[in-house]
Amino acid sequence: MRFSFGQFRDVVAQPSISTNWFAVANWGASILSVPKRGGKRHNTASVIRKRIDTFSTANRTREESDFSGHSNKPPSTLLAQAVSAKIEDGNLQAAIRILCSEDTLAQPSQETFDKLQEKHPPASGGLADLPDISSVTPLSVSEAEVRRAVLSFPAGSSGGPDGIRPQHLKDLLSCRESGADFLSALTGFVNTMLAGRCPTDAIPFFFGGCLLALNKKSGGVRPIAVGMTLRRLALKCASSHGAAQMAPSLSPRQLGVGVAGGCEAAVHSARRYLQTLEPDHIMGKLDFANAFNSLHRSEMLLAIKDYLPELYAFYRAMHFSAKRGIAIACRLSVRLSVCDVGEL
Repeated sequence: MRFSFGQFRDVVAQPSISTNWFAVANWGASILSVPKRGGKRHNTASVIRKRIDTFSTANRTREESDFSGHSNKPPSTLLAQAVSAKIEDGNLQAAIRILCSEDTLAQPSQETFDKLQEKHPPASGGLADLPDISSVTPLSVSEAEVRRAVLSFPAGSSGGPDGIRPQHLKDLLSCRESGADFLSALTGFVNTMLAGRCPTDAIPFFFGGCLLALNKKSGGVRPIAVGMTLRRLALKCASSHGAAQMAPSLSPRQLGVGVAGGCEAAVHSARRYLQTLEPDHIMGKLDFANAFNSLHRSEMLLAIKDYLPELYAFYRAMHFSAKRGIAIACRLSVRLSVCDVGEL
């Protein structure tokens, strides 16, 4: 896997060159994809080594890749495979969640496509007038923080369009011969992302993802987005830092950020309140439909700049080309919605 070190280091050395970023984006799918069955038997290690030797940075981008390889197996077989995969990964919670879920994969159609786009309305404007990132000093994380973020991925976590699963990163980190070098290169790459130095034409791919459409029992669709593992890793580092910084300001009114057991505390408090409710009093619970996608991104980014300026560059890059990224995700979703769920 030593070739991946060079891809990361090329990005760190020359972050403005888009082909360096696309080489990272293509590397996982080109090198780590499972060899096709049938025909002559091949040694997997030999196949991987050959792919590394012949890898070209000019491979197709993920937008152009073929996502049509979905399975024609019956739903019961796909369900069994998905559950078995989660059990093999040691993620019993995910296996139980799949078994108990009543959601079904939406059929690929224009109607499904339109419903997904309704969940992601167009940007409200104002992004072009945001302050430049040159006025802030971006967050820089240590190798220990990156390692901790990698190990925090649940067992069996899915990979995104880049074909790299979190387990791949865990395995690379545990390598005796090159684990330390890999961690160093990976940390440099993560810090480059946190600095918001991803080129504009690469942003939709690194900050986009595969969008799956599930039919909700109550009607409508439930969008499930699977982003690139490397972007999710950088976001874990950013979120961990942000939660620790904001927890004192948000608690005790907000228990969902940076408060260990915050949700449990809210449940117990609500239960205690109901048990001692005075006559003629009521308790109300409010829930906003599609709340996050209904907020103005420009206002969110300005708040980040005011309260967490070290994260502003990263989140500005994430949302600057969000409209194109969502368009790519929605365009892929109709084809991805019938993929083999055993691979997720």
